[in-house]
Formats: sequence, C-alpha cells, structure tokens
Amino acid sequence: MAKRNLPPIPDLRLVPVSDVLPHEEHDAQRSAPLVKRIKESNVWLNPPVVAPLDLQLEENQSFALLDGANRYHCVRELGYPHILVQVVNYKSEFIQLETWNHVLSDVHADEILPKIYKLRGIHPEHSDTLTAQSALARREAIAYVRVLPDWVLMLIADTQDIRERNASLRELVNTYKSVARLDRITGDEPEQVKKVHPGASMVIIFPRYEPAEILVAARDRIHLPPGISRHIIQGRALRLNYPLQELADAETDLQIKNEKLQKWVHQRFATRNVRFYEESMFIYDD
Repeated sequence: MAKRNLPPIPDLRLVPVSDVLPHEEHDAQRSAPLVKRIKESNVWLNPPVVAPLDLQLEENQSFALLDGANRYHCVRELGYPHILVQVVNYKSEFIQLETWNHVLSDVHADEILPKIYKLRGIHPEHSDTLTAQSALARREAIAYVRVLPDWVLMLIADTQDIRERNASLRELVNTYKSVARLDRITGDEPEQVKKVHPGASMVIIFPRYEPAEILVAARDRIHLPPGISRHIIQGRALRLNYPLQELADAETDLQIKNEKLQKWVHQRFATRNVRFYEESMFIYDD
C-alpha cells in the first residue's frame, strides 16, 4: 500500500486584520456570543484559515478568508490590529472545497415559502429532485428547496452575474435565518435529515463552488451568505491557546510579534505539546 502524504506543519502568522478579506458574511447568531467567550478566555483558540490572493506577492499581501468568518468578525469588533491565522496553499492536495446545505427546524414551511416567492430576480418552479439537481449543477438554479418530506422547489435566477447571484443567495438566506433554527448538513435525503434533525421542515440545497469563485468573492467583496462554503483542511491547527493580548498589542512591530509567535510554536513542539491526529474524529466538546 502506498504511503499517504502528510500535511505540512501549520503556517501560523499574525497579519493585519485589514489584509484579510472574507468571502462570506458572518453569522450574527454565532458571532455575538463568540465575542464574549473570546474576551473571557483571554486566549486565541482556533486560528482562521486564509489563502494568499496573489502567490506572486511577498509583501503587502492580502489573504482570502477561507474559514473562520465569525472569529474574524470578532477581532474586528474588538478593535485588534492583528489576527493570528493559518496560511494555506489553496491549490494544495490537503484543501478540499465542499458545500453545506441548510436544514430549517422549528418553523413551518408556510412561514418561509411566501417570502421566497417574493424574492427579486428569482423564479421558483416546482420540480422533481433529479431535475433540480441537474439545474443546480449547470448553475441554471442558484439553489433548490426540499420541503419535507416529498416536494421540491427549484430557484431559477434571472442572471449569470456573480455579484447579483450572490446577492440573491444572501436574500434567500435572510428569509429564514432569523426565524428558524438553522443547522448545516452535507446531504438532503429526507430520512437522513429527519434522523439527525427530527423537527426539520425544509432543506435548502446550494451549488458546489470552485476555489476561484471563493477568491473572487473575497477580492471583489461580493460575499456569499454564511454557512454555505465548507473547506475541509487536513493539518488544521486547533486549540492553540495563544495569549489574546498578542493580537491586541498595537505598539509592538508586527515582525517582532511574528518572531515571538514562531519562538512560541517551536517551544510547543520542543516540549511535545503538539499532537497530530491522522485519523478522522468526532469531537463532542467543541
């Protein structure tokens, strides 16, 4: 059996908050309590993951935020000048881009569907699942809705312009994000959805994206709604417990702060405080 390549040691850096560009909106329901938890903990736990927008540049680099929009928003809310991130190569074999679907619970479909029918630039059409999946794959549809258990509504957009389509997606998510319990799921089969989310009434299924679309959304600030893109990152750095004051420090030069960070990282490895798990896991205290 061929030996599998292992991901590189995480590239951890402190970078100016202004140099990080999110590709999606933050989730206000998650970010509001997160600000409080971060301040109370006094440590930076899980660094957001970013990718350089231009691999040719070495200075004055901007980064697309792949994962961690809520933590990024918290740092901006706290007014910190720098953010500790994990920098990855978006073309690496260890980065995989998938899509989350949205499961809506604790709300009846009749409360959401009239709002969807009124959305500008979107034409809802009743469909079967296979037709909706095909239209989504061809990007004729921007999403489709599975009203549990047995019928499908396909959402056809007026335009192929990415700015307008992303705006339509944000309006779609706005129809339900404040009135329903929203969970993320990778599939949409009714039996599996009901097994995990017994109170579910609807599932919103989104298209698969390419990395270039994520980078353009970040660069041009044409954000996706929160919780659609899903980056699977092998070799993810978690539970750093790095002192939060290092992010808040606006007096020390950034280069000096990064030198201090690298010394801290090397010390953690030297004292065997870093552990790499190659196998997949379910973590129950996250």
